[in-house]
Amino acid sequence: MENNTFGNLKDWGPVLERMEKLAKTGKLGDCQSELIRVLRYDDNWRLREAAIEYLADIRNPSPELIDEVYAIMMREDLYYDVRILAADALGKVLGHCTKKGKFGEAAVNRNASKVIHGMKRLLEDPQPPILHKAVRMSLEQIKG
Repeated sequence: MENNTFGNLKDWGPVLERMEKLAKTGKLGDCQSELIRVLRYDDNWRLREAAIEYLADIRNPSPELIDEVYAIMMREDLYYDVRILAADALGKVLGHCTKKGKFGEAAVNRNASKVIHGMKRLLEDPQPPILHKAVRMSLEQIKG
């Protein structure tokens, strides 16, 4: 299903519809490299936000997908709302891994360690209080 599932990202309406349909049918997890392509696409905030919001619906997100959402949270050139959304999504996904005991898996464990370390660094940097609050809440979710 991966191969250019979402098509032309400039035509964002059908992309959002396709993303929603795949999420409802539980097949969005089969399109993770395509979601990464959407997350890297800087020309449409709607698509990026939708992809981040759907992250929580993916049962087994790949380390690469988690890395991409983590990168968005850390990007200082992006607006705070999307960074907060990314922090929240990471908290939910990695918190879910904690509850299911998936931290024993090496790739997930490396990802979680990297994200937790990055979140703690972010809390040490001067950032708006609303971003710090979102990051602290995500850390609490991850720790379970």
